[in-house]
Amino acid sequence: MRLPLSTLRYTLLCVFSTILCLTTTAQDAPIKFGKIDIADLQMKVYPKDTSAEAVILCDYAESYHRYSSGSGLQMVFERHRRIKILKKSGYEWATHAIIAANSKSGSKEFIGSVKGATYNLVDGKIVADKLSKESIFDEKVSDYRSQKKITLPNVKEGSIIEYSYSITSDFDTEIRAWDFQKSIPTVWSEYRVKIPDFYKFQIISQGYEPFVVSEIKSESISLGVGIQAEMGKSYRWAMKDIPAIRTEPYMTTIDDYTARIEFEIAAYTPSNGMHKNFSLSWNDFSASLSGYENFGGQLKKGGFLKDIANNIKLNTKDTLSKIQAAYDYVSKAMTWNGQESFFASSTLKKAHEAKTGNCADINLMLIVLLRELGLESYPVVLSTRENGRILSNYVLEKKFNYVIAYTRVGDKSMLIDATDPLLRMGVLPVRCINGSGRLILENTGDWIPLKTTEKMAKTLISNMTISPEGQVKGELNVSFLGYYGQNYRSRIKKEGKDKFTENFKKSHPSWEITKTEIEGNEDLSSTLVTKFETTINEKSNVAGDRIYFSPMLGEGEEKNPFTSVERKFPVDFGALMEENFIASYTIPQGYVVEEIPKSARVSLPDDGGKFTYLIGTPEEGKITISSKIMMKKTMYFAEEYEGLRKFYDQIVQKHAEQIVLKKK
Repeated sequence: MRLPLSTLRYTLLCVFSTILCLTTTAQDAPIKFGKIDIADLQMKVYPKDTSAEAVILCDYAESYHRYSSGSGLQMVFERHRRIKILKKSGYEWATHAIIAANSKSGSKEFIGSVKGATYNLVDGKIVADKLSKESIFDEKVSDYRSQKKITLPNVKEGSIIEYSYSITSDFDTEIRAWDFQKSIPTVWSEYRVKIPDFYKFQIISQGYEPFVVSEIKSESISLGVGIQAEMGKSYRWAMKDIPAIRTEPYMTTIDDYTARIEFEIAAYTPSNGMHKNFSLSWNDFSASLSGYENFGGQLKKGGFLKDIANNIKLNTKDTLSKIQAAYDYVSKAMTWNGQESFFASSTLKKAHEAKTGNCADINLMLIVLLRELGLESYPVVLSTRENGRILSNYVLEKKFNYVIAYTRVGDKSMLIDATDPLLRMGVLPVRCINGSGRLILENTGDWIPLKTTEKMAKTLISNMTISPEGQVKGELNVSFLGYYGQNYRSRIKKEGKDKFTENFKKSHPSWEITKTEIEGNEDLSSTLVTKFETTINEKSNVAGDRIYFSPMLGEGEEKNPFTSVERKFPVDFGALMEENFIASYTIPQGYVVEEIPKSARVSLPDDGGKFTYLIGTPEEGKITISSKIMMKKTMYFAEEYEGLRKFYDQIVQKHAEQIVLKKK
């Protein structure tokens, strides 16, 4: 949005999670272009993270407003970044894309003042190679995005690179967010923002790293040469020695945990008193969505489903059967195109005719059909796991990217997603299990927990015979339940049974599979079972008069997924997990059991999970083994991480143990 200077007079609101300290001291920029410390060039390894491929020595930016006689009030963003390259794998940091946006209305962002250099130490002296114009490329990303892509020259292990640029934006009510944390460590990251008092912004902070500087001061802010200065607020945030943040197992999205500052316009109050409020309450949010033609408007246009609804009414009696019939119709009649949105792509009628659409086309259609059946049904908007969490304190429409259906059976509520016909009605896809969603009524709403009772469960049962040559031969049945069943049904549907079997064989190269059967693939109420007849050669070894073999057949936990010593954010499985392994082995005649692992039982605190490993010789010539892993919570918080990591360490250790058979 663009506002004329003469109408702007604001009071700034800071909604901010850290304490801001008043200060009146001016601060110099933390780095100066071209002024390189020789000690940084001599650095071979970053001491605080010896595995780092590169380290950001300094990342510094300022955002402020400037008035242009030709364009009005604009937002200016200036950035200066300096990086030390430590390994060849860090060369990718020498390439950077500077993104600029534009809009249908003609507002644009302009990239300028681009410069850069690479510094190397040659014979004890600092030699600089400047960024040339030939290494700056203009590219179109989309209809509303363009970029300048720069690649710094002569980069080697040990080089320091730096670059700076500015972005002048017509979007004067949009202040760029700032990420203090990256996938490589950062020595110093600082962001300064100046905001005239005629703006009102929400300032949102997140992450687990502390600020070493968090300051605000009131001062006179210049908006350009010849323009009267305005009173405003000057902000300064800085962090130091920031560890790299990397994707880890069982996390939603790394964006949820990166140390960051974001800004959202709340209101403005012009001098003539024409106040405009951008900040919404959650009731305002519901009213806005209800008024949008591609959301609430589509829920009022269900006439095209009237005949289908009448047919369902003739063939069903109770509420649950009506809901099931509506779900069956929409999930089978429509094919999800993989696009996530809470807005319909056009009209639901057109999507119905095309038999395909985004998740809003499909789930809003389900809501309309349920209403045509005389049932209570409303939309629930949410953010998927990959899109990030919703902050209930901030009403931000842009944070949502998905919609599902809400309905009731008696006094019980039900959440339904019809995008995947391979999930039973009422079972949400794992992508949707992310905190809470917002139930949208006409002018109000409520928070709805996005939970599931469905498990990720599988059971392997085998009956095997060990030959004197060390071959392990027999039958294996693998049962997939819950989300595992849905995952494998999806693969079979996509690949076909033959291709699925072929790919399974490729993923188990040590298994010589001679026969395969798949049962329960079409019936969602039954268990999906894959049956194999196989010979396994690589899990046993003959040495003299002994046979050493691994009873888990490569299906156990071979590596702890939690390798980090410390984790500051939760482990989020999404759903409860259960894995069972049951095997019976007939040992070759003339052999006895010389060594066998001990049985074990391990539990997490507060009944958070259990691992049982039972092994024995119930009769001569037989060995039986049972392994069961049960994760009894979907989320484990940071203070539980060490216990969870040790829990998996014990599982990996036990699953790696071998059985030793000795010839009599």
